Amino acid sequence: MHEKLIPPSEPGAEPGAPVEAPLEDGIVAGRPVEDRAFEAVEIGVGASAGLAIGAVVAGPVGAAAGALAGAAAGIVAGEAIERRVGRAAETTDATAED
Repeated sequence: MHEKLIPPSEPGAEPGAPVEAPLEDGIVAGRPVEDRAFEAVEIGVGASAGLAIGAVVAGPVGAAAGALAGAAAGIVAGEAIERRVGRAAETTDATAED
């Protein structure tokens, strides 16, 4: 069951009362599949770069640390690019920013 909270501004609605809402197609953990795919690519590219640099600089331990740091950096860089470029995927409940 998917729950949606009713905004308290709706007439006759008790604030925070759960109601039935249809599930939206193509949603994974609350976000569109496209967004999750972009995040997977961001993590993969960042981790790969960090793994390579870490392995050259400090061997196996550096590779592990570099992969973790690279994955984090990939997420940060990817989100910054996504915010700069604009929304990559829209859902039926997305609102226009006009």
